[in-house]
Amino acid sequence: MSTIRVLVPGDDQSEEAISLAFGYADEICKLSQGTVQEAILFVPGKDSVIFTTLTSALGERNAKKLHDGGIVALPSGMPMRLETIRTLRWVTKPSVLISIYSDQKMLDQVDSTKNLFGIVAVPYIPEALERWQKTWSPTVHGAPKQSAQKLIGDPVVEQALVSLTHGINLSHSLLNPRDKEHSNRTLRILRANGHVEKPENLRSWAVKNGWHPKAAEELEKLAIKVLSLKSKPRLSDPDVAKRTYDYWCSKI
Repeated sequence: MSTIRVLVPGDDQSEEAISLAFGYADEICKLSQGTVQEAILFVPGKDSVIFTTLTSALGERNAKKLHDGGIVALPSGMPMRLETIRTLRWVTKPSVLISIYSDQKMLDQVDSTKNLFGIVAVPYIPEALERWQKTWSPTVHGAPKQSAQKLIGDPVVEQALVSLTHGINLSHSLLNPRDKEHSNRTLRILRANGHVEKPENLRSWAVKNGWHPKAAEELEKLAIKVLSLKSKPRLSDPDVAKRTYDYWCSKI
């Protein structure tokens, strides 16, 4: 089952939004039918749970317990621990994560974390997670359910990205030199054949299709460079480039 993602609109001054996020996390735990084994409260820093709206939502006793490294329980009884930007490295068992005071950098860190059955996010300001929302089309509290957003409109560009994704090492957070060159060549072939796509859309597509967010950001930067060229790029091996391009077209 793919990760369940929920966005609770609002900001970090809204105790109601934070309480709703805990409610969604609890429902996801129940929906997992025993798969989820713990909940993780993810915040910028440990002091984010002290004298904040989180303190009000959790209660002072629970907030202090989490701050001091303890565990509290969601209403369903699911144990919940605290993680921060500095401490979240890996998750060893199926979990639901509640990200409060979130920005895109925090959600990039979450997106690169395995073993998450569900993610519930509250932004620190209303527009902070627009890119995350565009990438994943999460359930948005208070909004009708919508089908996943099409990130790449050009089918040739999408097929090129599919081929690229199959040809690089997705296990690393950054592109190695070979994969970076492969990515750059792919983008140059597309540009040489008149295909242009917004770099941020390429990044979103890559993250959604298994790239580490940092590697996807490298792809975005390469795309910005190729897009900035004043004329169509010259290709080192035009015959191979043509066969590659023809292959992408044949897969549509």
